[in-house]
Amino acid sequence: MRSAGTCFCTATGDGPRVRAGHDLSLSELDEGFLLETHTERGREIVVSLTLEAASPEQITRADAGIEQAANQQQRTLPAGPLQEKLVAAVDHPHWQTLNDRCLTCGNCTAVCPTCFCQTHVDEISLDGHQSTHVRQWETCFNPDHSYIHGIVIRAERPQRYRQWLTHKFGTWEEQFGRSGCTGCGRCIAWCPVGIDVTEELAALCSETPPESAGVNHHE
Repeated sequence: MRSAGTCFCTATGDGPRVRAGHDLSLSELDEGFLLETHTERGREIVVSLTLEAASPEQITRADAGIEQAANQQQRTLPAGPLQEKLVAAVDHPHWQTLNDRCLTCGNCTAVCPTCFCQTHVDEISLDGHQSTHVRQWETCFNPDHSYIHGIVIRAERPQRYRQWLTHKFGTWEEQFGRSGCTGCGRCIAWCPVGIDVTEELAALCSETPPESAGVNHHE
């Protein structure tokens, strides 16, 4: 078992050993997978399958693999409550550096396992006699996502990145009682310009200037 070079799930507390919010967990071994049940629902599924009991040696190897994957991770997150630090960093000059780097392509939100932004559109049939109102996947990096009554609330790229990062690692806590990041590192792996959220957070949370340094915002 190994961690990708972009993974930092140990820093978020979400892995590589899964501890909550699941029925079953799988650990990969050379000869197959070690399956663990964590809820009654998971046990009901296992009972319906034809499986062999894991040996003590297999359990030991699975635990060692998880430990190895954890030790391979190098990325970390700033210490302390990120919500307070990110909200306080709303005018940090580092946001402006994203204007020349972030393409607002939405790759990070497309591969993120927790992003859920959406939009609604009306699809008209070819004969023009029927219209269907549907919900579509969306990204908060799209300028139209913050369009309200003729005004784009977050018109600049740094503002849209700030909204995403601050919500994901900060204000998400107010909604769900935890960070919105699982530490999977997919956003880092799929960013075409190599933006690393752990590096951005380190820059933003290390020292917040007392006054605005050139980032215009409307929130």
